[in-house]
Amino acid sequence: MLDFAVYLPREIMEKVLSYFSARELSQIALCNKLWRDLSNTDALWLHQCMIRGWLKYGVHESLFQPVTFSTVSTNLSGTSPVYQPIESPTMPPICKWKQVFLRVNHLKINWAKGRYSVSPVLRGHKEKVTCIACNGEIIASGSEDNTLVIWDLASCQQLYKLDVHSDAITDLQLHGSILVTGCADSTVRVFDVKAGLMKVSLQGHSGSVDRVKFDGSLIVSVGVDRSVNVWDLASAKLLHILKGHTDEIECVQVKNNCVLTGSWDSSLRMWNLKSGKEMLHLMAHSEVVNCCDFDKKRIVSGSSDGTAKVWSSLSGRCTATLFGHSAEVYCIAYTGQYIATGSSDSSVKVWNLQGVCKYTLNGHLGVVRCLYIDEDKLISGGDQKKIIVWDYKTGIKLNDVYRHPSRLHKMLVTETKLITASPEKPGSITVLSYW
Repeated sequence: MLDFAVYLPREIMEKVLSYFSARELSQIALCNKLWRDLSNTDALWLHQCMIRGWLKYGVHESLFQPVTFSTVSTNLSGTSPVYQPIESPTMPPICKWKQVFLRVNHLKINWAKGRYSVSPVLRGHKEKVTCIACNGEIIASGSEDNTLVIWDLASCQQLYKLDVHSDAITDLQLHGSILVTGCADSTVRVFDVKAGLMKVSLQGHSGSVDRVKFDGSLIVSVGVDRSVNVWDLASAKLLHILKGHTDEIECVQVKNNCVLTGSWDSSLRMWNLKSGKEMLHLMAHSEVVNCCDFDKKRIVSGSSDGTAKVWSSLSGRCTATLFGHSAEVYCIAYTGQYIATGSSDSSVKVWNLQGVCKYTLNGHLGVVRCLYIDEDKLISGGDQKKIIVWDYKTGIKLNDVYRHPSRLHKMLVTETKLITASPEKPGSITVLSYW
């Protein structure tokens, strides 16, 4: 049979191949050496990565580094999550963007099928771990024992411990190499984690600092004194003191130069960070607002009254009330198209923006305490050491995270890791690697 690829110019062949799917390109590569060479170009595979939103992985070094801690396989199929590069001594190497595609596809399959390895449990605190943060390279953990511990994410080894807080660390935020902590001693502290040194301490609250947010330049701290303080990191100056809530603030989010807070006074408030002016005051619920999130178009909130609500970020008008939970809504996750809520009724619900419940996801025992959502999956964490990975667009459970070694009350998810902290003491952290 005549192989027309021998006679056509390479440019025309590349144009023809650009209409094929990734699966078809992989099958074409099996034909012979010429077709493998033609289908092994960065232009073709860059396009395949681009249409899936995978360009960010082209510079994501963690997908090209092996896991260095001593792993224990915990997936039911018995297959390893570790990627094995395809190499042949007689063939040219696979192009960069095909390698990226293959690695990311492998990672997605690991999450879907429950292929992961678990690190040795990280033990460095004497009391309960109250907060965790990760920047892709290190994990920072704060505890009721007043200590801050920095861990290497790749090896899961403790790098160092700082004992400069005079009371429990209540919250922390990590942005690049800058770490911000909130403390029950009423102080906000800023650290350079690379140097392992405290840069500055900020005092402006009259009681415990319960929550902090940091966007790289501005620090937002929330105190038991019901105030929201806005600090400029470069000058270490207090820019604004935002007041309005009549009871303690339970949740806070910072985005798009705005700060949104939910309170025990059942209301939501939004301020502009630069001007300090209040933009919205929403009498949101009949009980405490436990969780909230927002973007430029919408605000979503969940409450102990058993409902979640959708609001316009511009007008403050309530556009939908989400009825369906039989108990408190503890956590919420929002993508811009979907809303997920977790409740003490042991269920997770997935909603559209109009307030229609698309799926009720059952599988937890006790309170659903943590939610994470991205374009592929929803992860829920709750009591009884239970973590579940869902395809929230179809309502199908992908897998249970079996053998999670401890209870959890904090959960972080990176591209390749699932990190949890136990509410028990002495404090412990677990890292699951899907790579």
